Amino acid sequence: MFVARGLAVSLAVFVLCYGTVSAMVAGVWALVLRARREMPSRCPADLLFVLRVLPLITATILTLAFTVPSFLLLEPRATDEAVGLKPLLLGAACLILLGAGLSRALSAQARSAQVVADWLNEAKNIGVEGKVPVFQTRPGTPPLTLVGVCAPRVLVSQTALAILSPPELSASMKHELAHARRFDNLKKLLFQFSPFPGMASLETAWFDEAELAADDAAVSTFSDALDLASALIKLSRMVPVQTSPGIAAGLLHGSLGSLSARVERLFAWRDTDHTRTRRGWLYAVPPVVVAAVLMTATYGRALWVVHEVTEWLVR
Repeated sequence: MFVARGLAVSLAVFVLCYGTVSAMVAGVWALVLRARREMPSRCPADLLFVLRVLPLITATILTLAFTVPSFLLLEPRATDEAVGLKPLLLGAACLILLGAGLSRALSAQARSAQVVADWLNEAKNIGVEGKVPVFQTRPGTPPLTLVGVCAPRVLVSQTALAILSPPELSASMKHELAHARRFDNLKKLLFQFSPFPGMASLETAWFDEAELAADDAAVSTFSDALDLASALIKLSRMVPVQTSPGIAAGLLHGSLGSLSARVERLFAWRDTDHTRTRRGWLYAVPPVVVAAVLMTATYGRALWVVHEVTEWLVR
């Protein structure tokens, strides 16, 4: 009974935290969208990703780092207390949520694997770029695409190889390798695993910003920017702009409007903007350190508070 009660309480805390934080994130993003219509501005891809997975991260930390330890340390094992109706219902809801997320992730991965298998039909390995294998695919396939999560591969169509100059192809390849270094396909899989209504527009915003971040990582000089812009223009004229299916990152991802914005941004490339973008993650270090210190200093008290809350939940 002790184990069953602990499992029910843990699942109940997870689903309550996940639902609450998800609703807060969806509400905040709706306000951001409203404000951006009045005053257009950009949100970094990393910030959008953290915002999107914040419910999953928060619920996991609260459950594994606080709820489970507080229950094991402070809950008496020798008790006849039964599992209440509330934690049972919430635990069932959590299992449904996790099952739905797992089903979505597996389905997306299966669909992607099926499409990629078709693209790889008659493909041949033409080398390795940055430890990532590169395959040449037949005409009619997407020009450049990064596929795979654990073992990423870059697919380059014969069309892309025929129409791109060596510098343009190199810049395009760097763009796809940037997606691999940033684990963008894994991030897409996490989105599938953590469903919640109202998150679609946030995911779309991340998709667009992830392309801009990959552009930034692929460009170190104005000449690189021109090469990548030229590649985008050439390929968009030869191949229809399309959304990469499931778990894949394509060079021509997004709408014509977002592609035009990327080209204009590359033409206006400046070294100062690039440096600031690459070092932006440093601003996240101080708050993370402060949060870690505070959590360490108040961990014992936090366990007691969480146990009191779970006791109320059980009743």
